[in-house]
Amino acid sequence: MGAIKVVVADDDDSMRHTLTAFLHSDPRFEVVGHAATGPALLEVTALIRPHVVLVDVRMPGGGVEAAQALAAGPPVVVVAVSAETSVHTVLAMVRSGVRGYVVKGRIGASLPDLVARCAYGEVVLATPTGAEVMRQLVSSRVH
Repeated sequence: MGAIKVVVADDDDSMRHTLTAFLHSDPRFEVVGHAATGPALLEVTALIRPHVVLVDVRMPGGGVEAAQALAAGPPVVVVAVSAETSVHTVLAMVRSGVRGYVVKGRIGASLPDLVARCAYGEVVLATPTGAEVMRQLVSSRVH
């Protein structure tokens, strides 16, 4: 695959910078674009065609809506990044097609590995509610 091309979307400038810095520190990644709103994310993703998009759940124009639109388009791995850890929110993002969910308060040196795992096909729910989300998903498929 070569470098994993990533677009970072968050309405907070400092969070975009932080996410970008963690990915720039790892040679597996090339950050190829940024966005501060859902519509801007869709525009830059259509233009650049990255492998992975990091999307803030709560940003202007809607993170959930942007994730849903991305899942319906050309293949791109979507990883949600949020301070929100409720089962409802994580479940909504998983159902919208995200491959990963990372909690902002826990972002650190492990971020590149989590994103790489998603890029290579794994589902990563790095949130305290991940187990409950999986239980609900499995339960809804059984009934």
